[in-house]
Amino acid sequence: MRAFLIFVIVAGLGFVFLHQRQNETPPATAKSAATQSVAARPTPAALTPAPRGQASQYNWMKRSLDRARDVTEQSRAQTQESQKP
Repeated sequence: MRAFLIFVIVAGLGFVFLHQRQNETPPATAKSAATQSVAARPTPAALTPAPRGQASQYNWMKRSLDRARDVTEQSRAQTQESQKP
């Protein structure tokens, strides 16, 4: 009986997962790339890193680290400013 309940739970979670994956909207770039022919595709430009303090919109971890560093620097500056005689 326990094995059946575990099977039902795993099957239910699998169904929910697959149903969610099917209902996701594909990114807009995938639609436009699928409609272009192979010969008509332009060559991709070389990737360049973002300037310091400006992370790309997809690099949320770097953005959060940059924000933490900025807040730390701002806090230090406020502390030094308030301790000046």
